[in-house]
Amino acid sequence: MNLIVWRGLLYKWREHCEIEKPAGRLAVKSIVAGTYQGRIYDVSYVLKINPDWCVQEFEIKTEIDGATVILGKKEGEEWIINDTQRPEFQGLRYIDISVTPFTNSLPINNLHMKIGEQRDIDVLYIDILGNELKAVKQRYSRTSKDHYLYENCDSDFSSTIQVDSKGIIKSYPSLFEVVVEK
Repeated sequence: MNLIVWRGLLYKWREHCEIEKPAGRLAVKSIVAGTYQGRIYDVSYVLKINPDWCVQEFEIKTEIDGATVILGKKEGEEWIINDTQRPEFQGLRYIDISVTPFTNSLPINNLHMKIGEQRDIDVLYIDILGNELKAVKQRYSRTSKDHYLYENCDSDFSSTIQVDSKGIIKSYPSLFEVVVEK
């Protein structure tokens, strides 16, 4: 089992993330706690990830002005969210949970990009603090052995992120940084 602790820089929080590899797959369990706009929030998530680093199931529990649970399951190309088929998310291979850098590791490990290579991907973006799920386009460009330029194609946001030898986010300037990794 790997344990990673990230510190949130923009939103003051800590994340304790455990990554296990049962039978060649990944199982991720994480707890995020912090403050946003004067409110305390708690988020826990569980991800079931196939050997290609694509999420097959997720469960996200939040406590922000009341409890919320989001359950997602991939069936073929379809996403079932809280027992409802969501055709607007059909074919999306990746998810991005707003309060964690871990989900940026998914496409990085799945795409196996060479230095200088760039890829646009479609993502199910789960905005925890904004209470919204939507499809977005993102771009990853590998700029060195351990650095990627991340760009949100639907906004002007971009950042150069650093990964460790396992492709896990180590530094995401102004947003997240690793405090403990073992």
